[in-house]
Amino acid sequence: MPKRWMLYWLAALLAGGAQAADKHTAKQALQCQQQLQCAYFTDVYAADRGFRNAVLSSFRGSGSKAPAWVADGVSTPLLPLKVGREDYLLGSVCQPHNCPHQLRVLYAPRRQQLFGRYSRDDGSVHWLGRPNSSQKALLLDEAAPASPLYGKLGDSTPLPLQLPGK
Repeated sequence: MPKRWMLYWLAALLAGGAQAADKHTAKQALQCQQQLQCAYFTDVYAADRGFRNAVLSSFRGSGSKAPAWVADGVSTPLLPLKVGREDYLLGSVCQPHNCPHQLRVLYAPRRQQLFGRYSRDDGSVHWLGRPNSSQKALLLDEAAPASPLYGKLGDSTPLPLQLPGK
């Protein structure tokens, strides 16, 4: 009987793991309503091919290659934003033990289009995906007074955060 119980437990564990992986698509990340429950950049990167391809192609479009740490760096939750009629996910990932080397992204899941701000540890900044001025502003650190998100994001902020569109 203990062996049978162990097999049931193992089967339940494996089934639960498969369900958890399904919860990390960009489409599902848009449904997040509280920051503390949102999927992290690296989880969505691992589980959602459209998101992963958008990240990689944005680097290729800029003439460079994505750093290896993008797949498993130190990441933030992807926060859902609604700008006008467009749904976005906003988040970041940085190089472990070197967070000035960072990628911030604004991803439109419906179009599978990604805009990014790639900051190198030497202080240089490269824009990915040709963001317009409004998208660039959203890619600023939300602690910067010039950011349209300044003072608007907290752990208890209801999501998606609604912002006026152009």
